[in-house]
Amino acid sequence: MLPDNTLTELDSASFLPPRNKSQTATKCWELGGIALSDTSEPMQYYWYGYVKGKGIYLQRSGAEPVAVLAFAGDVTEMSFSFDQNMRPTIAYVENGVAKLYWYDASVAKNVLTLYPNITNPRLSLDDKRKFNIGNSDIIFAYVTDHNRLCYRLQRERYGAEHVLVTDTTKSDDEPLKLNVIGMSTANRFLFLTN
Repeated sequence: MLPDNTLTELDSASFLPPRNKSQTATKCWELGGIALSDTSEPMQYYWYGYVKGKGIYLQRSGAEPVAVLAFAGDVTEMSFSFDQNMRPTIAYVENGVAKLYWYDASVAKNVLTLYPNITNPRLSLDDKRKFNIGNSDIIFAYVTDHNRLCYRLQRERYGAEHVLVTDTTKSDDEPLKLNVIGMSTANRFLFLTN
């Protein structure tokens, strides 16, 4: 969990690779293992996720892409990460509604949860180091009410909303925008906003 549910300014930190690569609303990078559902190697491989046609694809560098999720509408945003067992978790916005595709251990299957009042859904496993993978969490961060930066945690089954900050300088005309989240070179979790 994030310490004291607060943010701190970091002037000199940047995202660890591959989150330091160029990210767009429908294309992003993440660290993962050797293959989906394969925990035989540490999370040290670069994975690229993208929207193509009516599907979301994940591709490890040097490997063939894998179609992970199909949809019927228009997807305008997508972010992904992997859980501790290398199962993909995908946040995306389809026809204006944010959705989270994730593995729910309580029912032992992938589920789709809708979050209709949020924008800019972003995902990252907070600590991918092999010695600490058992203490890690997928952070599901987003913006709500045009000016609140919030997050939900995997360990809470994404059920509880935690508010990090409310930016009173933002409005409906110029809303807060969350671009990228992930671990930094200073071993702190970063949230990059506009």
